[in-house]
Amino acid sequence: MKYFVALLALPLMVTTLSFDFGTSCGKCNDWFVVLDGVMGGLSTGELQVTENSFILSGEVSLENNGGFASLRTPYATFNLSDYHTVTIRYRSTGQDFAFTLNKYRRFWYPNYKTNLPITNGEWAKVTYTLRDFGKYRLGRKMQGTPDTDDLAKIIRLGFISNTKQATSYTFEVDFIQFN
Repeated sequence: MKYFVALLALPLMVTTLSFDFGTSCGKCNDWFVVLDGVMGGLSTGELQVTENSFILSGEVSLENNGGFASLRTPYATFNLSDYHTVTIRYRSTGQDFAFTLNKYRRFWYPNYKTNLPITNGEWAKVTYTLRDFGKYRLGRKMQGTPDTDDLAKIIRLGFISNTKQATSYTFEVDFIQFN
């Protein structure tokens, strides 16, 4: 009985999920760029991997109903229900970007996101509570935030330009860490 009580007193250990970008990050190589050209837009974007980060840069164009640049993981299983926060170290110019959590494959279904404001080229390290992410559908805010069930069913992570204006941009990310 003493052993049973002692085991209950041990803290539960939750491992972190992280992406430490750069040339040594093997699991980061499958992130890919998606631009508004998939819908007829004319925005540009190029991904560069450095020793310690990735850099997405280009121009957002509003021509032909355009207006976004994004970087995404392939579809996978990301059970985030045991995590409470996400920390991102990044720097940017020209556009706010958002960090997105997708639960559905169809782009017109809602997703969850939080804004990463322009840093004017300075490094910023931000931490957000996952349950405070906003719910959006095609860029429009809806009611709601993710609950435990939603966080257990995330199938894609990503970043998307979050300022619908024609500008050049640079968005660099060092790491993402879920805790």
